[in-house]
Amino acid sequence: MRDDHGAAADRQRLTEVFRRHGDAVLAYVSARLDREDAQDLVAEVFTVAWRRLEAIREGQERPWLFGVARRLMMQHQRTRGTAAALQDRLRAYADRDDDHLSQVAAQRVDVLTALEALPEGDREVLLLRYWYDFSGRDAASVLGCSTATFAVRLYRAHRRFKAVHEEQPVAQQSPSAARLTAHMRGLQ
Repeated sequence: MRDDHGAAADRQRLTEVFRRHGDAVLAYVSARLDREDAQDLVAEVFTVAWRRLEAIREGQERPWLFGVARRLMMQHQRTRGTAAALQDRLRAYADRDDDHLSQVAAQRVDVLTALEALPEGDREVLLLRYWYDFSGRDAASVLGCSTATFAVRLYRAHRRFKAVHEEQPVAQQSPSAARLTAHMRGLQ
């Protein structure tokens, strides 16, 4: 049992980790779950973080939290289908009167639709690297693989993404999809 000073230090560290990374974890989870489920899952992520606080290395909190969130979402998705709910939620945003919000939501729907043509593993690799802006090393940590394995998976996902977009007429690509495509072409 930790003394009062140690417990207070643990609470302070968890509070700081939540302050720095809670919104990012919520955004990551919200892309796949409805609002209520996403909030519940984030609470569960930080419950795990509290129990395993000593296992989280300084400076590696974000990838560690995303890894926990990913595993918990996989458990959640095994029990409930959430892809349709995400599409419905994005379409509902696109139907709103706010022009800016509608434009952003429509662009997200376009990008997600394009990514949907890829296998789940490819989507996950691309989103971690380019949407959530993880470094190769941190993304590999989230996925539980080596940096070299992640690099190979990213290369293959990039090739498949490029092939899907070359089949689509450019006029059908949203500005976001065009930017993602251009960004990925620049990596060649």
